[in-house]
Parts: sequence; structure tokens; C-alpha cells
Amino acid sequence: MDRIARGLVAGAAIFCAVAADAAETLVSPDGTIRVAVETEGGLSWSVARKGADLLLPSPLGLDFIGQAPWGGFRVKAAARRTVDATWTTRLYRKEVVRDHANELELALEDAKGRLLTLVFRAYDEGVAFRYVVPEQPSFDGFQLRGEHTKWNFAGDPSGWFTTYRDHWTSQEQDFRFRTVSDLKPEELVGMPALVELPGAGTTQTVALCEADLTNWAGSFYRVPKKGAAAGTSALETVLTPLPKSNACAPDVAVIRMTPAASPWRVMVCGDSALDLLKRNDIVMNLNPPPDPSLDFGWVVPGASSWDWWVESNNSLSTELTLKLVDFAAEMGWKYHTIDGGWYGWARRPNHGPDVPVEIRKGFDLHRIVAHAKEKGIGIWVWLHWEALQDNGVEETFAKLEKWGVKGVKIDFLDRQDQWMVRWYESTARCAARHRLMINYHGAFKPTGMNRTWPNQITREGIRGNEMTKFTAQITPAHTATLPFTRFLLGPGDFTPGSFGNVHRTKFVPQCRRGHRYGDEADRRPIWAEEIGTRAHALALCVAYDSPLMTLCDWPERYRGAKGVEALRALPTAWHDTLPLAGAVGRYYAVVRETFDGRLYLAILGTGGATFDLPLSFLPAGTAWDAAFYVDGPKAAEDATDLVEERRTVTRDSKVTLTVAPEGGAVVIFSPVAGK
Repeated sequence: MDRIARGLVAGAAIFCAVAADAAETLVSPDGTIRVAVETEGGLSWSVARKGADLLLPSPLGLDFIGQAPWGGFRVKAAARRTVDATWTTRLYRKEVVRDHANELELALEDAKGRLLTLVFRAYDEGVAFRYVVPEQPSFDGFQLRGEHTKWNFAGDPSGWFTTYRDHWTSQEQDFRFRTVSDLKPEELVGMPALVELPGAGTTQTVALCEADLTNWAGSFYRVPKKGAAAGTSALETVLTPLPKSNACAPDVAVIRMTPAASPWRVMVCGDSALDLLKRNDIVMNLNPPPDPSLDFGWVVPGASSWDWWVESNNSLSTELTLKLVDFAAEMGWKYHTIDGGWYGWARRPNHGPDVPVEIRKGFDLHRIVAHAKEKGIGIWVWLHWEALQDNGVEETFAKLEKWGVKGVKIDFLDRQDQWMVRWYESTARCAARHRLMINYHGAFKPTGMNRTWPNQITREGIRGNEMTKFTAQITPAHTATLPFTRFLLGPGDFTPGSFGNVHRTKFVPQCRRGHRYGDEADRRPIWAEEIGTRAHALALCVAYDSPLMTLCDWPERYRGAKGVEALRALPTAWHDTLPLAGAVGRYYAVVRETFDGRLYLAILGTGGATFDLPLSFLPAGTAWDAAFYVDGPKAAEDATDLVEERRTVTRDSKVTLTVAPEGGAVVIFSPVAGK
């Protein structure tokens, strides 16, 4: 029996055994959000915030295969409770997280006597609901084609949307500003869908997403093929179908035994996109905590050196890897990541199934792991997921544990159907048994899995810095969009930190210029580059969330270069995070507090700007040593121009930071002893 559904069914004893009205309401703890659920005229819900309608009455329901449509619901019983708890972690953007919501659980019966439960939660920061199909007579299992879940909005709001042509995707497209009506029915809209909703004298912003995706199909959104009612617009939830080889009927998306619970359908709510960043812990809170019988104390955040971004594995060797391990130790980083090409029958990466996960001839992984251990560095290795599956997940993880590997970067998953969703969890569970961390690549968006399985420390599902090798689309505008969109959902392995900094007008992808082959002395080095200034590159390393922060460049460009000290012993998880200012696609400023009492300020932008910044976020009564890494006076022309300086400041100080076009800034504040 599913662990989540089991808990919900056990909680059914708290239902009030009284008839309920056709409409039920739920209000957030601070009273700003109101949810209304209607059964008359069809099952629907609506949401208002601060007196303004966010969600117009919107249909709810499930599309079962082989059953007459469900309908004519009545509320058999309703139960209410308040959730108010705190939990702590050292693998997130803050250490202490409060989970505070009011909950409404409705036991429904349709006209044919079939049972369905809806669970709603209203947080001060947003709302969520999930479907639960209870255990019931003659209904021990089901197949699901989809949902009837819609999101109806007044007018034609604009938003930031990422779209895909089909379900089989690594979810690595960019977010673009469009109206809902501009979206096409054939486009699958990824998560989050960030929608700006004009109201009476104000604009509110919502982010649509899902949480606790467990043993269910991952979903997208799309505009309805039949359109929306006059004066409105809509998005509807679309479940990813199972591959035909895994399905028992055409277009089946979910196959389950009862009881079964869907993921939470989530709407994060705020006054602006920046406000969402200040308020959003919903995705994590809607996931169960780790199994208390499991110890995850061995999961340690940290930065990692990496071999792929510069070379694409063209010169992967034992000696090169040892040098990269040594540099990671020199920089105070925790890890080194060995990408493709270390196993199998060829020195190139093995992109496919039926490849033995054995160390390839000439590559001494055992020597590397032993040397890394002496240096205090943990080793991550890359694996194609099909090779892992074909060689046996349990057998391969046991082997890697025996070899002393600390983490596995599992790649090319490119799916979010129910089978693959289950595979994510079973693989994370197996990895936990062998004390292995996981970084899923070619992955679907985060849904809070890292709370339940902290060893799933980060994932891709992001249009990241690796693409600078192939395209000019990883721009400062793109990187200033991500904090408000993809990173709203959870950590992302963006792989920032290039010191090959150029402006867009001078940028040429590495693939058009050739590659640097370090094992061929007669070849001229051709380095990969990144659009934006040096200060911008540093700011990404601080502003982005990833407890495993994979830094892309090489010792030859880092060592002795301006700005490298900002990356020394780089924190990758935080005691607290305070977003200061920002606008989607334009700029973002954030302050992070480390567990040892330092603070990091990061600013990233697109056009040039000057920031007059009060330092009121600093604790009072202490003098602070401020290390500045900011755009230099020539940074508008020379993207590598960086000014490094130190000053003593207090919370009463104010600093002026000039950010160049495509620029940024990092300031590190350390308390001055005795002052």
C-alpha cells in the first residue's frame, strides 16, 4: 500500500460524520488566501488572495479508463486540521523551515456510489490540493488516462513559460514571456508556469507546479483545445503517458492499486515574482520527511571540480583527473566529478544500454579514489541510466560503494512517466543503502524529493551552462530568469563558474571553434566561454541553489586569476537566504548567510545599473570585513575586468555597486574579531 495514501486513509477517522454544504471554504493562517470548493454543477474550486480572484471556479476530477465518467458528487464528510511544525536541514537555502497551513479533507461520493477524497491546504504562501482514491468495494485498482484539473484565470494574463513539443524531454528549455492566449494547444507547458494576474490596482503573481510526485505520472500544462470561456483564459493539467511497453491500455498514464494519492497540485502565491522567492517552502513542505530509521548524516554539501565542460572527455586520463582532484583540495572544495568515458569498452562516453560498468583499460579509478581520499576529496562518477539499469542498480551501487565512490551523476533519463518516476525513487532508496549521493541529469523538474531522500542532493532539468558549448542562448537575461522560475522549485545543477568571460557580441560557441585537446601538445588550446562578466560568473555561483555546486572551469584559468578567492571554500547550502531585489529576466540580488556567520551578497543583471545598497541586513554591534568582487571600470568592453577590494563596514554603512551590462557583483562579509 502506498505510504502516502496509507497515511491519508488512517487519518480518515477524523472526518466529521455529518452532512456538509455543497460549498466548503478554507482560509490560510493569516487570512489572506481563501479557497472555495463547490460540488453543485460539477466539482470545482476557486482561490482568492487579499480580496482579489486569483483562480476562477475551475473543474476538478480524474479521467479513469474503462469506467463511466464520475460526477454528481456530494460531500459525505469534512475534516479540518492545522499543520504547524518546523524542521531543520543543512542541505537547503535555509536551515529552519516552518510548515504552517490549514487543511480541509473532503470525503466525496459520486452518483454511482464511488468514493473520492480531496485534500486541500492553504498556506500563507499559497495553496495545494491532491486527489486520493480510497480503498472501496469492487475497486481495488484503476488505470488513469488523465485529469480534469483546470486553472481558469480572468482575462488573458501574461507569464513566463517554458514549452516542449512532446513528453519525452530533458526539460532544458528557456522561459519566455508570453500571454496565456499566445500558447498553442500542442505546446506542453513546463513547471513552474509563472503567471502575473492583474487585479484591482495591483498585480499578483502565482507559480503553478506539483509536489510529492511519487508513483504517479509527472505532468505538464497546456491551453485547452476547445479554448476558454469569453473573457477568461485557462491551463489544464496533462499527465505524461506510460510508454506503450509499460501500459495495459492505450494512453494510460497511471496504473495503481487503491488507496492511491496523486501529487499535490500547487499554486505558490505572492505580490510579485520576487515575493515568491521570499515565501516559497511549499514544495519541500508538501513532501514527507526522511524515514527516521535512516541516517543521512553522511550527505555533505560542497563544491566540485569537473572534467567535461572544457574538454568534453576528449582528454580524460588518470593524470589529468589527479590534477583536478589536487586543485579541488587546493580550493577547499569537497568533490571532483568524473564525467563520461571512465567505464566501458571505449574511451569516449558510452551513451546507451548494454555497456559493462567496469573501469576502462588505462584509467586508474582506484588510484584516483585513494588519492582523493588522502586529500579529503570525494569522487562522483557519471553513468548513463540505461547502463545502470542493465548492469543492475543494486549490483552497480554495491560495486561503487566498495570502490569508495561518494556520488553518482545519472544521465539521459529524459522522461517523467510513472515508470520513470518510480525508478527515481527506487534508485535513490538503493543509493541510500550504499551511502551514495545522486545527481539526476536529463531529469524532470524538482518536486521536493530531496526532502524525503536527502541523498538526491541536486538534479538538472535546467537549461544550464553546459549549453554554452553549443549555443549563444545562455545569456544574462536567461540566467536572470532562472531564480524566479526553475530555481523556485528546487536545486539545479547549472554548472556555473567559467572564467572564460566574454560579452554576447564577442561570443562564439566552442563547438564552432573546435575543442581543446590537452593530450595533443601540437594543438592550440580552444577554451569554452561564457556570456557575461567575471563578476556575473561569480554571482551565479552564489545566487543559484545546488548543495552540490559543480564548477565548470579548469585550474589553468582559475589559479591566480582575479576573483578566484570568491570561490575558495564556496558554501553550497545556507543557514538563511534573503532575496533583496529583482525582476524576472533583468536582475536579481540576494543575501545568503553561512552556518559560520558570514554573509554573501550576489547581484546578477543584464543592462548596466548602479545599486545604492543599505547594509541593514548585517547584524548590529559588529564590524564586518567586506571583500568586494565587482565589475571593473572597463567591464563593459572587457568582460574579464574585475575589481577586488576590502573595506570595513557596519550595518549602518551603505555601499554603491556599479554593475556593468551583462555584469554582476559578489561581496563577502566576515565579522571582524573584537569589533
